[in-house]
Amino acid sequence: MPVLLGIPVLMLTMVIQTTAFSRLPLLYGTADIVMLVILAWMLNDRVKHGWEWVIIAGLITSFVSGLPPLLPLVGYLMAAGLAYWLKKRIWQTPVLAMLFSTFLGTVMVQSLSLITLIIMGTEISLPIGYSLVIMPSALWNLILAVPVYTLVSEMVGWVYMRESDL
Repeated sequence: MPVLLGIPVLMLTMVIQTTAFSRLPLLYGTADIVMLVILAWMLNDRVKHGWEWVIIAGLITSFVSGLPPLLPLVGYLMAAGLAYWLKKRIWQTPVLAMLFSTFLGTVMVQSLSLITLIIMGTEISLPIGYSLVIMPSALWNLILAVPVYTLVSEMVGWVYMRESDL
């Protein structure tokens, strides 16, 4: 059931990202709500089907994005892998792990996209891409990380109810 729930949740998240947050750029950077949702999902201790959500999110974003097919999937897998590693190895405080993985995940996903666009012949330099797109996107994502984490944690509580919660 949690895997099937991921499809409508991530599709709705993509709609919100492409309609609302794409219209609110900070310099040239925009928020990646889909990435924030999958990071928050992965960082929750009760979640058993995290990687499936990452794959669904990557495929949906690949379909909507103008980037080469499956490039968003690779970026999301890298960011989710970092979040999973942080959850298991380093931090027991999920909000701090969310902030750290949000920043590094944004830099990884956006850098992968920027390098791919440069290889494809887009006229943009690395320093300009980092200062006008990647860092503003990271700031946007950091601003939204805690509210998204809170909402996703509530959703996880509904999906993975404990017997004591009934």
